Amino acid sequence: GAFDWQLSASASNGKLAFGELNPRFSGLSNLYLTAMNTTEETRTASLGISKLDAIGGTINLNINTGYNSFFNQVNSQTLPFGPAAALAFGTTNPYSGNLSLTYTQPLLRGFGREVTEARLQAAIEQAKGADESFRGRMMELLTHVDHLYWNQVYARQNLANKTIALELAKKHLQEDRDRIEAGMLARVELPQVQAAVAEWEKEVLAAEAMLMNAQAALLQNLFPDEADRPAALNPVDPPEAGPMPVPLAEAKALALSHRPELAQAKYSLSANRTLEKAASNATLPQLDTQVAVIRDTSTYADVNGIWNDWSQARYPGYYVGLSFSYPIGNRARLARLSQAKAATRSSEYVVKDTKTTVGLDVEQAYTDFTTARKQVDAADAALAFRQESLDAEMEKLANGLSTSFFVLQRQSELDQARTSDLEARIAAEKARTNLERAMGTLIDSAK
Repeated sequence: GAFDWQLSASASNGKLAFGELNPRFSGLSNLYLTAMNTTEETRTASLGISKLDAIGGTINLNINTGYNSFFNQVNSQTLPFGPAAALAFGTTNPYSGNLSLTYTQPLLRGFGREVTEARLQAAIEQAKGADESFRGRMMELLTHVDHLYWNQVYARQNLANKTIALELAKKHLQEDRDRIEAGMLARVELPQVQAAVAEWEKEVLAAEAMLMNAQAALLQNLFPDEADRPAALNPVDPPEAGPMPVPLAEAKALALSHRPELAQAKYSLSANRTLEKAASNATLPQLDTQVAVIRDTSTYADVNGIWNDWSQARYPGYYVGLSFSYPIGNRARLARLSQAKAATRSSEYVVKDTKTTVGLDVEQAYTDFTTARKQVDAADAALAFRQESLDAEMEKLANGLSTSFFVLQRQSELDQARTSDLEARIAAEKARTNLERAMGTLIDSAK
């Protein structure tokens, strides 16, 4: 805005009438008195346009026209019996004007694009920082919604696992009843299986409630307007451990070039450095040069004569000058420079601190993800072993070498293994999202 053309205009119209009744001293002051009435009319109009250029100079074009008229009426009365006399006169040519084109250029303070555009460049850097702040907020929202998605996946799969466990318990209960009727199993074994079925039914109800809550949280975050909110969302991506990430050194390098808070800190530092240079320039003396081209006019009875003088350049003129000023002590500007330097140093520390924080964040997220992947492998192996253990126990039961108690125990262990395996996969997915957030690549990977 400082470099926009500035248009200015003014107009005025005034009239003043005043009178006077005083003795006039001309050697015969005791013989006559004089009364004078004066009417003054003034009208002015001006139009100007100015602009600041990139190196600090200012160009001004000004047009001024004016009307200035005096009308005087003098009445003289000679005393005691002299004749009365009256005299009236006024301005013959009331119109005049002035046209000037002026350029003022600072030579020390305020000189140069680096100084003149300092606030503009600082504002641009701050706007870029605001964009990065928005990008950081978007990454936080993506991470939050991603975690809500995997919470629903977990709840849905957990319900499926609990349902499978319940069906196995019911099947086992029916098989025990058949064995009791066939006389192959004592009836005292039945309550234990019935209790297990009741426990699994309770687990299924809890899993259903968890799924409803997880689904509601995801829907409300994705669809804040209830009118647009669907009844349900069916996740299609299963939880997978995913491939190994890039090496840690590369992950840190990505973070240093992509993390929004670091970019925001760098833009803030750049803006403060720009303002510091401008504050340093402001401590210099004020030394300006000014060049002007002038077109004046004579006085006329109407406006046309003014335009003729301007168009024919009848009364040209110019001036060239230097002006100098410097506050003794210059304490105010030196204080502002100290403040600007302090802001720059503060921004430098923020950049360094942010780099350290980002590096630590990436390293921790990297460790969490690699650990989560290993935990998935371990959970997969444990799940396979628990399934084999249940199968073996069922076979022993069929051969009369085991009891329902041990079969139910193996089923419970298998359910716990399924839950642990699911938790490990969900944790790995969340850890991968967190690593992408730490590297600053989450938005790109989410497209």
